[in-house]
Amino acid sequence: MKCIFILIFTVLPFFSALAATPEEEWNLTFGGRYADGAWCLQETKDGGNILVGNSASRGEGSDLLLIRTDKLGKCIWSRIWGGSGEDVGYFVQETRDGGFIVTGSTKSFTMGEELLWLVKTDGNGNLSWDKTFGGFVSSSGDGGWSVNETDDGGYITAGYTQSLGSGRKDLWLLKTDAIGSKIWDKTFGGREDDVGMSVLQSRDGGYIVAGRTASFGKGGDDIWLLKTDSLGEELWNRTFGGKQDDASFQVVELRDGYAVVGRTESGSDKNKIILIKVDPNGQKQWEKTYRGSSASSLQSTKDDGYIIAGRIDNKKTGRDALIIKTDSTGRIEWSMTLGGSCDDIGTFAIQSKDGSYTMAGITSSYGQGREDVWLVKIREDQNETQLQNLVFPNSDAPEN
Repeated sequence: MKCIFILIFTVLPFFSALAATPEEEWNLTFGGRYADGAWCLQETKDGGNILVGNSASRGEGSDLLLIRTDKLGKCIWSRIWGGSGEDVGYFVQETRDGGFIVTGSTKSFTMGEELLWLVKTDGNGNLSWDKTFGGFVSSSGDGGWSVNETDDGGYITAGYTQSLGSGRKDLWLLKTDAIGSKIWDKTFGGREDDVGMSVLQSRDGGYIVAGRTASFGKGGDDIWLLKTDSLGEELWNRTFGGKQDDASFQVVELRDGYAVVGRTESGSDKNKIILIKVDPNGQKQWEKTYRGSSASSLQSTKDDGYIIAGRIDNKKTGRDALIIKTDSTGRIEWSMTLGGSCDDIGTFAIQSKDGSYTMAGITSSYGQGREDVWLVKIREDQNETQLQNLVFPNSDAPEN
């Protein structure tokens, strides 16, 4: 027993040293001479990637940019839509028919400010239809931040409107059918700015929305979580935060509630990234904060943990992309910064079917333009053979 105890005691520190560590597998950029960037990334059914963002490389202002790659990051096709105004795509999802749905905003197809823009393509990036929503001539600014295909084949979009509602900006929830025709829309908010940043159809058929509110809460902006039924009628809403500015950017549904990630200025330390877990009724179960400047995406991982993408700012080196992997309780398992000598940010991270991670973002350090779309593949190095050789040197590992 003494020898066994000594062996375990000696080996335990190495288990930590040999735990999963992230390694960059490849690093790719897409773009032209001017500013290009990706705001959202999803894995496609064939194991590749779909990215959406904006491109100024056509020389006609900013245009909506959609890029499809294979699993190695090689571009299969790219599409650009827009006009002389500022146009951008903020979120993309592969649809059940093999195409893609995109939401964002456009200033090219309005006589006022931006309109919410919904774009549907087939699997080859050919435009199936696009629709704009907002105040048209009287528009003060309307846009979409997130879209989700619903069980009935339609779409739910969350964003903001200044053409409708009761405040300067109100959280806007818009339901359409399969061809983008509006079924209903709802606004939520008060006298100040309120914005929806992320929406999902929940398992009960209703919708969960995350964003920020300056109309409610403790002060400044607060993290805002809103739950509705299938018709957009409010069931509950919760705010989280302090007297300074706090905001949430993405929500995910879990088996026992929801998790939301964002940014907080209300803490007294340098931890600005915040992850909050709530029960199905929106009651907070725990919160964790992490060193970083902001987080823009949150996804659940196969081990019931989380992968977070964002950025960390440094006075000497500028901005770097930041990836954080946590367990199911929000405890950090590993974190990784990526970037070069210029400003770089991570906007979205996912875990792929093969267990690796992929990050999209915007880079000024790499590529050929002022800013470029950035796609990075990350793997966890878990060397079981090295561990076995350490514990059982010069022998085969024991059979189970």
